[in-house]
Amino acid sequence: MRTSIRTFVGAALALVALSACKKDFLEQDPSQLFTADQLKKASQWNDGINEGYINGILSTFFKNGQSSSRHDDFAQKAFDISSDLMSGDMELQGGLGYGWFQEAARLLSYKRDGALNYAVWRISYRTISMANSFFRSSTGDTTPPEVTTEPNLKAKRMKDIFDWGQVKTLRALAYLNLVHFYGKPYASDTKSLTVVPIYAATDDASKPQKLATIEEIYNQIVKDLTEGIAAMDVSGMQRADRQYIDQTVAKGALARAYMDLGKWSEAYAVANDVITNQAANYPLIPASELTTNGFNNYKTPEFIWAIDITEDITGSLRSFWGHMDIYTYSYAAVGARKGINKYLQDQIPEYDLRKNWFHPKSGIPWNKFFSATGKPIGTMADRTWLSDIVFMRMAEIYLIASEAAARNGDDASAKTILLKLLKERTAADKYSDVETAITALSHDELLEKIFYNWRVEMWGEGLALTVIKRFKYDNKRSARSLFFKEEAIKWDDSRLVYEIPQNETTNNPLIK
Repeated sequence: MRTSIRTFVGAALALVALSACKKDFLEQDPSQLFTADQLKKASQWNDGINEGYINGILSTFFKNGQSSSRHDDFAQKAFDISSDLMSGDMELQGGLGYGWFQEAARLLSYKRDGALNYAVWRISYRTISMANSFFRSSTGDTTPPEVTTEPNLKAKRMKDIFDWGQVKTLRALAYLNLVHFYGKPYASDTKSLTVVPIYAATDDASKPQKLATIEEIYNQIVKDLTEGIAAMDVSGMQRADRQYIDQTVAKGALARAYMDLGKWSEAYAVANDVITNQAANYPLIPASELTTNGFNNYKTPEFIWAIDITEDITGSLRSFWGHMDIYTYSYAAVGARKGINKYLQDQIPEYDLRKNWFHPKSGIPWNKFFSATGKPIGTMADRTWLSDIVFMRMAEIYLIASEAAARNGDDASAKTILLKLLKERTAADKYSDVETAITALSHDELLEKIFYNWRVEMWGEGLALTVIKRFKYDNKRSARSLFFKEEAIKWDDSRLVYEIPQNETTNNPLIK
């Protein structure tokens, strides 16, 4: 995919044209993109058009500058930093002179005129717009291309079916971002609340849509993912590498959605299927490499979906690494640091190897996120900004399966699965003690232990806010935080839900 991404960026950038904006804040069919008819005609004489377009959709998850020229505008990983800061598990420690991510740390990014708010809406609907354009050029978004036995067409048709499944998954991931940021957690008393519009391929792209309910959004997400998985299964194809979408990525996203919905049996079934069939392909980062991996290489075996950052697509200062890695020449290295909540850090026992991810005094992730070429501290040696980014890894799947089993009353399975993770996160001479302790946990103690592992294992990876809300945890900021020192923020604080952006309410008369 290294070559295909370079080809996309160099030769097909006009296809994506992520910088300009029409009057309508929600761009259903931006003038800078291929129209569905153009895409359909072009694909008839160039088999690479569909792949280039899918690369374009993929790029909406990592391309910087899609909504502004700000240095906290780099798509999904910027969303991840924002939500982790909002959760309180990540704390902003300095860099007030720069201002990046202050909105999130101060719980102001929810505001309808906020830049971080704008980015989630604009980029997510950009993904949806491009996906719908793809579907309009194909067979629509309800039925995949038909299987054929025609020898001259079979290979291309199977690729078309696989591509259709990839795009269904990417659209679902965009809606998942939207409902996480703009919706309250799904529950019997919230599911009927309106949240964001749904746009289907059959909709008139020039006309705005009304707000859908939280339940309708999740129905769309689950439908896209299940249909995407089925299509990719039927195709019998495999992705070129882990930068593309496949069934495992789609199943991971589906498990996330089921967890949001409280559908524990379904979440467990999907996550356990991934573990059973894919654990060997995506083995956990072993204990011996936990503090030397750096999370900087997309080929890390545990990574299910990750992007190879090259010179063509690096965001340089404007990147996840620029804001998180103290060894990379950028904001974290000169003071705008983000560290783990001290109260959470203090919970990590000495035998938990993840304790060494974080600096003992400041809590910065000096041994979790670091450039392969940047050490030692103070040198800011990495000035190439080529460290890769990860969107999904196997540890999350273990945690989903463990929590879902426990919430469904199957504590034995929950403990067994959790211990598979902890085997690679515990000092070898202490694992027997940990195993004994986990086995003896009561149901409530087990859920508390799973909650702890979510927060430590996935720290800095954009999952903390949804986990905090699911466990209904009021998170207390520590004295190291620039804002809300020693203050507990309630899990259902209104500032943890984004308002619909001002530009959208202005341009969409169906939103009041």
